[in-house]
Amino acid sequence: MMNWRKTLPISVAMVIIAAACIFLATPPHIFPSEPDEDRSAAIHNLEYITTNIEMVMTSIADSTESASVALSSADSMESPDVQEALNGLLSESNYTLSYAAISPGGIIAAVAPDRYTKSIGVNISGSEPGDTILQTQKPFLSDAFIAKEGFTGIEFAWPVCSEKGIYKGSILAMADPSEFVGGEIVAPPVEKEKGITVTVMQPDGFILYDRDTAQVGKNLFEDAPFTTYDSLQTLGKMIAANEKGSGAYTFYRSPEKTGEAAQKHAYWDTCQCIGKEWRVILFTEDGAV
Repeated sequence: MMNWRKTLPISVAMVIIAAACIFLATPPHIFPSEPDEDRSAAIHNLEYITTNIEMVMTSIADSTESASVALSSADSMESPDVQEALNGLLSESNYTLSYAAISPGGIIAAVAPDRYTKSIGVNISGSEPGDTILQTQKPFLSDAFIAKEGFTGIEFAWPVCSEKGIYKGSILAMADPSEFVGGEIVAPPVEKEKGITVTVMQPDGFILYDRDTAQVGKNLFEDAPFTTYDSLQTLGKMIAANEKGSGAYTFYRSPEKTGEAAQKHAYWDTCQCIGKEWRVILFTEDGAV
């Protein structure tokens, strides 16, 4: 076998090694790339959207934590102070659907709003995310799930502990990502103004938000029509494995034009909250394939 070290000048070998190092250090990208001006605009818009989503998630977590700390002196989760705290949380938040307080054994002791009062007395142990909340007794954010009402839900949980550190239960906050991501302060202003599309998904492929509501609750790696596009599957695996990057793929042009394929570019970033990561993906379109 020919030894390249013996056949190439040292200067040429060093250039090859340097080029390889630069390539490996470059964020994940499927060629071709877009012009620098378009890329900069896309990244700017992506940062705006990602920041807003993370801000909303942090707001929900912080308010739930504050209520939990304030209830550390409550006698139990059945205390009138607990119900008052839940009502206050609900009235002050534009991003949550409901709140609940659970006992150390997992019994729902109080809820807000009133339409969920039938849930009082229900034991959330024996299934997820209830078991994780009760066993860890730590701040928690669930993976997305399809609620019995039909929407895609996530649940925040914050433990209530006494001054001596004794676990008294947890405060739970339920939210629908497709609602707060699709709120006027998050994605739509940029989508409408810039003519782009935004998707938010978990690294496992579960879609939390898309302007095409039929995609919400589906999985990029398991459900049609995503699985019929090989380039989209390849890109999806890169998105799942990397916090940031960009790439090209083929998909149908729009929900109204599913029979017309188009070449598209994707840029993605990651927002984080209580140990969970969401991929925020911005799409631009090149043209028909």
